Amino acid sequence: MRVDQIVAMAANHFVARLLRRVIAAVALLIFAVIAVYQFTIAGMIALDGQVGVLNTRLIVGGIYAALAVAALIALWALRGKPASSATPALNNPRELQLVMLVEAVMLGYSLARKRERAS
Repeated sequence: MRVDQIVAMAANHFVARLLRRVIAAVALLIFAVIAVYQFTIAGMIALDGQVGVLNTRLIVGGIYAALAVAALIALWALRGKPASSATPALNNPRELQLVMLVEAVMLGYSLARKRERAS
């Protein structure tokens, strides 16, 4: 089996797994939206008799606004920190040695593949 066939099989496996996860995530999102809608309607019906239509809508709107602010705060707290561009990636001598070793292996492999064999 050639290297390109192995890579193609691995890529197909990865894409298939990723596609299944995306389909499951989309289904989960759809069902969650439907559940939130149904619970909102049920809550509004329950509150209508006690506080009136206008106050019910204000209460539900306030709850959703508070949830949106909480989600915004969570996203802000979990945001990625920007990488420092002051230090180059290959400043460390060990990293530079590793990169040079990988380049040497790749060059040797390509030269070995291009060389014609003597019969």
